[in-house]
Amino acid sequence: MRSIIAIALMVVLALVFTAGVEAGPGKYNSMKPGKVKIHTQGQAFCPTSVLIVGNVVIRSGRCHVVYALRDSRGTFLAFADPAGRIPPGQIVRLSTPAGAKVKGRIFYLVPLQPSVVIVPVNSITLVGFRTEDFGPRLTMTITGVPAPNVIVSFQVRL
Repeated sequence: MRSIIAIALMVVLALVFTAGVEAGPGKYNSMKPGKVKIHTQGQAFCPTSVLIVGNVVIRSGRCHVVYALRDSRGTFLAFADPAGRIPPGQIVRLSTPAGAKVKGRIFYLVPLQPSVVIVPVNSITLVGFRTEDFGPRLTMTITGVPAPNVIVSFQVRL
């Protein structure tokens, strides 16, 4: 009985002392982001690498303005051309001329599953967000919306 306890204690101590040790040089620590940036509503987002989430591939080399869009298909993050934007804080119906103009400049739609309504049906609005760069992964947390913790996690490809 004492030998089992001694072996268990040695295993626990070995795990405690090696928990912070990385497996090799250059191994990535996934707990702390390398770079954090806060984007206000309407501020351009310019990815430096290709971002992938599900079957959506957002190419690098182009800047986007990020919107929350909701239509009959669901709620989306819309990455659009910065030239045709609406004022921050304003909700625009997609059926209006301003909404049609913005909708025509959308390049990518990333589906969201928020717990509450972010924007009314058939509407679009600018959103602020926080990006955290973890190297092979980039997370985008939507800020300033009624739904807490709306996070999209992208895979980063070089």
